[in-house]
Amino acid sequence: MASDSGDVADTRRTVTDVPTVPSPRQYDDPQRWWILAACCTVAFALQAEPFLWMIGYEIPSSAFGTGWNEYRILASLGVLLFVAFQIIGGVLGDLLGRRKILLIGAVGATLFNLFSLLAPNLLALTLLRAMVGVMGALAFPLTLALIRLTFEGTERTRALVIYTFVTGVGVLASLLGIPFEYWWGWRAALVLPIVVGAIGLYLAWRYVPESRAQGGFGRFEALTAAAWAMVFLAAMFGLVMARLSGTWFNPITVTAGVFSALGLLLLIVWTQFARRQNLFRGAANEVPRHFLSLLLLVSAALSFGLVGYAQMLYGFFFTARQLPGFIAGVALAPVFLGNLFILRWAARFTTSQPAYVSVGGGLAAMGVAMLLTALARPNTPYLFIIPMMMLFGIGFLIASASWAYFFFAALPADLIGLSSGLNRAAGLIGSGLSGVLLATVLALSGTADFKLRMADLTLTPQQQAVALQAVDTALRQGITADDIAQAPGAIVGLGLMAAYREAFSVGVASALILAGAVCLAVAAVAWFWLRGVKRAADDTGETRSQANE
Repeated sequence: MASDSGDVADTRRTVTDVPTVPSPRQYDDPQRWWILAACCTVAFALQAEPFLWMIGYEIPSSAFGTGWNEYRILASLGVLLFVAFQIIGGVLGDLLGRRKILLIGAVGATLFNLFSLLAPNLLALTLLRAMVGVMGALAFPLTLALIRLTFEGTERTRALVIYTFVTGVGVLASLLGIPFEYWWGWRAALVLPIVVGAIGLYLAWRYVPESRAQGGFGRFEALTAAAWAMVFLAAMFGLVMARLSGTWFNPITVTAGVFSALGLLLLIVWTQFARRQNLFRGAANEVPRHFLSLLLLVSAALSFGLVGYAQMLYGFFFTARQLPGFIAGVALAPVFLGNLFILRWAARFTTSQPAYVSVGGGLAAMGVAMLLTALARPNTPYLFIIPMMMLFGIGFLIASASWAYFFFAALPADLIGLSSGLNRAAGLIGSGLSGVLLATVLALSGTADFKLRMADLTLTPQQQAVALQAVDTALRQGITADDIAQAPGAIVGLGLMAAYREAFSVGVASALILAGAVCLAVAAVAWFWLRGVKRAADDTGETRSQANE
């Protein structure tokens, strides 16, 4: 795979929609669709992993999710760890072999899932689940990298659309852990990722060819990009967490600061070493940091929107609409199942439109869908919510597939594993931020609305606090509006719960408005930035054409 620095720099400056850097593609291999099946199956298994709170971590029922604070700290620390291993997995794949690292990560995730079945206590289960996440983080970026290497032209777009759809369904499939745990115990929740992971391992072992960076590992651009990504992503995560917690000394911000410092140290040491060894080939061959930061920002925004929308809607169906956990998960199906009918159209649209139209338009569709969904209340008919979910799913499918295409074109093709790792790491930061930020908005807005409702009933602040405690008690006891045997105390409780569900829907609406505004803002940035890149590429092409004449 010969890819000199001049090719990389030229691609970075002129890319619009179709990458031109040569790379070791197997797009003429008749087994390429089996390679896609292997990558999609492994990725689905990794996305379908149930969360720890579904299979052992007991979170007390509480109004507006206030009992989740301890778990969110644990999950946020895990996000930072997995971000590092996403990047490490991509780099190791380029260095040692992408098939090899994919198999090591997938085998490790499956084995630690099996070990989790034998966990004697919560501490052991937590450590084993952390190892599942680490091994999955090694493998996950390489599923995307191998698709980039295997397919070319319009087939690559089609493959990325399929991959985006499958991984999105995997996110929803992780919710199956809730009914599996309820019906058969928490160990049953691990059956799906274990079985699908084993199938993916077989397909990857049989069909995926080996590949690595032929241009030589250790190029200036590679480690510089990796180090800057660690600095940028960890700093962004830490700053937001400091803002939410009101202090710089919370464990998440401190850990993020350590990750940022490590990335900065790597950046400084590597720059000095590269200059001493004459590895620095000039600014024209370097991926500019502002350019890489914008790439990471859009990648994070896509995951922020997807995970935030799924979490908020699930909470709305489960709490405000009082649907059982399994049914609340099934109610999210239109987000992705509707895309089954437009996969071919989405592939054609992504190929035929400039990147700024598909990426910016897709993000805008996601934002509009979230703003419209924010209008829903507990008594809103489900049929009226389905079109919003389908609009969101279509927007995400188009924006994500097109963005993956552009992201790979904008970074060195010889280091496709690293590029995938950066993309997935940014996605993890986005999903982590959505889980914490939107949950905080929901809690603050929902609590404020609930207190206003109680104030309208002339309750004092002390009585409002008692009312919130009563909601916590009702949640733990499972009081629902469908209870038939209503003692006087239960009647009071039902009225209180009705007010709580209304307030919860207001909290969800506030969170969705924020998420929608973020997607629309990033859509505007992507539109104007990618449009500028396209114009620059067109101007460069015209200049070259005139020079040749």
